[in-house]
Amino acid sequence: MKKGLYYTLLAVLAGLFIFAAYKLGTYFLAQKQSQKDTQQAKQYMQVQDPQTGGETEEPAKITVDFEALKAVNEDIVAWIYIPGTKVNYPIVQASDNDYYLHRLLNGEYNVNGTIFMDYLNAPDFSDGNTLIYGHNMKSGYMFGGIVDYKKQSFYDEHPDVYLLTPDREYRLALFAGVVLEDDAEVYQTQLTDEYLNTCRSHSTFASDVSVSAADKIVTLSTCSYEYENARYVVMGKLIPVEQG
Repeated sequence: MKKGLYYTLLAVLAGLFIFAAYKLGTYFLAQKQSQKDTQQAKQYMQVQDPQTGGETEEPAKITVDFEALKAVNEDIVAWIYIPGTKVNYPIVQASDNDYYLHRLLNGEYNVNGTIFMDYLNAPDFSDGNTLIYGHNMKSGYMFGGIVDYKKQSFYDEHPDVYLLTPDREYRLALFAGVVLEDDAEVYQTQLTDEYLNTCRSHSTFASDVSVSAADKIVTLSTCSYEYENARYVVMGKLIPVEQG
């Protein structure tokens, strides 16, 4: 090999190594910043996990200081928590569905983004179908964990999601997890009985939760990679938690 070609190849390889190291470092730095941002918000949240045993299960009891959180970011409308997973985040809502795709609670750019509610939804979950979005991060953070509902065993261990608003706590009884297109009918604020039955029939897990179009539905959405523009959604019936 000629010396000139050798040094050229060496320079190219060195450049590729430096670029890869830069991208990897940027990824981990963004992840660290995202986790720090979330941890700062978690100081205003406390949770007592569900109590199992006996004939009934006590629901998780969550308290969130929304007044303090809104002083941090007035766009915060709710909190989402799935016991036994990394999903434990504030939910924000902006005037569009782009702003929080790649922004932290403090407004800084970050590829992890923030969990956010569709801008068309009422922030109090009063719509027939409320849509909540989060990135499918390889680290398992954001909504990277909800793709585990593609396995029946994961659903069996985590059948409930908890949502807290400034007004009350809710339990989300999951009834379907579906891989679908990014423009599917599920991305509407009201769903039909026929469509709900279709989602149940194509669900990645079996659930005995009954549901109809008269119920309040919450749909958690993240990217999936079965085909181009695929999404994975986890759907649940919203049930108020009576605090004792």
